[in-house]
Amino acid sequence: MQKGKYIFIVLLFIVQLLSAKELNYLPKSLEKELSKKWGIITNELVEIISLSEQLIKEGRFFKIENTERFKGYVFVGRIYSCRAGGCSNTSGISTTGNSEYFDVYIIYNNDKAIESVRVFNYQATHGHEISSKGWLKQFANFNGDKILSVGKNIDAISGATISVHAITDEVNYITELLSEY
Repeated sequence: MQKGKYIFIVLLFIVQLLSAKELNYLPKSLEKELSKKWGIITNELVEIISLSEQLIKEGRFFKIENTERFKGYVFVGRIYSCRAGGCSNTSGISTTGNSEYFDVYIIYNNDKAIESVRVFNYQATHGHEISSKGWLKQFANFNGDKILSVGKNIDAISGATISVHAITDEVNYITELLSEY
């Protein structure tokens, strides 16, 4: 009976991994923010395929085109973070293993500085505090001229340490890729 119980638990875990939602590259919250702040509609987003192909994880870069109101870039992607005690995610680029995820978008201006960061789909058991707009505001104006570091120029959040490090590493990585474009 004990063996059957373990098999059931393993199968349940596999089903959970396989049933991860597909990443929505045009979430409603992104559409709403672009429309409300700059009057931009999502068909003004054109994927930068050469940049998207360089990504190690799921994600896409877009350029905002055909608009006089705001010119810039958008990144939409999935950030994987480890469960507490489940794995070691120090590089910010772990894509497999015992991990959970959350989906983000980052809006950059034409100078490749961050205008806005939003977590629009949080699918992890702990650390949801990073979804707070107030906490995410500290990424505004970051353009990669320095490295963001938790505890130095990014506030740590008690109980959300893994998520804070994961999003900070991702913002550093994505901004560096974009700045080289």
